[in-house]
Amino acid sequence: MMPALTLLAIDEGRQRLHLVDTGDARAGWQRDLADFPLARDLQRIGRDRALVGFERGFIELDIATGAVLRACDRWTGVTAARRLPDGRTLVTGMNLDGGVDGIHVLTLDADLCQVASVRRDGDYVRLMRPAGEGYLLCTNDHILETDSQLRPLRKLAAPGFEHAWKAERLPCGGTLVSAGYGAFMARFDAGGALVHTFGRAGQVPDDVAPHFYATFQVLDDGRVIVANWQGHGPDNGHKGRQLLSFGADGTLLDTWSDPARISSLQGILVL
Repeated sequence: MMPALTLLAIDEGRQRLHLVDTGDARAGWQRDLADFPLARDLQRIGRDRALVGFERGFIELDIATGAVLRACDRWTGVTAARRLPDGRTLVTGMNLDGGVDGIHVLTLDADLCQVASVRRDGDYVRLMRPAGEGYLLCTNDHILETDSQLRPLRKLAAPGFEHAWKAERLPCGGTLVSAGYGAFMARFDAGGALVHTFGRAGQVPDDVAPHFYATFQVLDDGRVIVANWQGHGPDNGHKGRQLLSFGADGTLLDTWSDPARISSLQGILVL
């Protein structure tokens, strides 16, 4: 039994956002995402506020109630949104600036006015994360680390990456990646060498049914919490375990699912 966690959870299969207490199925709330389609990204931006990136931009919502407090809805093709400590917001996606094809990272000021734009060639990107002075871009079968102008610095890849979903720079300088349809996690050292993978089929019990490892979060105690997405549509909740907890060494510790409420867990933010 997984120790109780409180988290925001995007159910992609039913297009809903939930506040979940894994120890109490009666707690929390849910809201429909019809007005904010293809929500993928989640970030806590204050004690009581979260940023939710969706296909046309992002919203800021009240964590306790799910009420939308602010909305930025102006593009098509957004895949990630990230608030920086200085109040600026980075918006990443495909073909965002002036109809020019490619991968864009836009910078908005605190008033949500666009103040910068950088572009590179590409036809796929998912969750972007800042890394030093540049970015980590998930570009399908590899992670592209770039400078601030999206010029390539190095690639991080492991056999089996397919629609790799998220890469995060760790305090040690290494990088942790969710492999998408590869259905495993990959850890790279500070030099970019693959250290190990974990969570694959055969490394976890059969009922976990690894399908697509999407958003993950590293907790302060070193645990890695991973969303195991099971497919598009409303009836996937019984296909596998939805939320997985791994130790820092990659050992599966616990799992959790709520198939009555959630079909395909994709985005998570442990609170």
